[in-house]
Amino acid sequence: MANRRRLVLVFALLLVVTLGAAAQSNEIIDQILAQDVATVGSAAYVALSAGELVNDDSSPQKAVEVAIQAGWLDPAISADDPAGFGRLAHLLMQVFEVKGGLMYRIFPGPRYATREFTYSGWSPIRVGPADQFSGSFLLSVTGIFLEDLHRLEQGANR
Repeated sequence: MANRRRLVLVFALLLVVTLGAAAQSNEIIDQILAQDVATVGSAAYVALSAGELVNDDSSPQKAVEVAIQAGWLDPAISADDPAGFGRLAHLLMQVFEVKGGLMYRIFPGPRYATREFTYSGWSPIRVGPADQFSGSFLLSVTGIFLEDLHRLEQGANR
């Protein structure tokens, strides 16, 4: 009987901790969706949490710090800076180790990452590397990108 109570207590504690983390993650996603212009912090958070390089309950600032340490972002950048599409595309390609086309392999960076996203259909509209975008567009593009990567992995595993 005591073991059963202990098990129920442990389960309840795990449930409370899990729900607390999910609530914080949902708050961050809600903040991103509300952004008219997505920030570098939002882009880094979405890319790195999708790649499981930061926890869902991490902050966008923490995601930027991890990306800077990995060499994917310029150390002078701030999490509050507006994100250009090229930066998002390049960050996603770095996090998920996407090789890209010939020009991206020769000159990896925001310009050719943007072209790769357009060519591969990961962006629903044609955008330039410096173009700013909303938080909802950030989540949409990331979802399309991840869905296509998953589809490609499934095809390669057959």
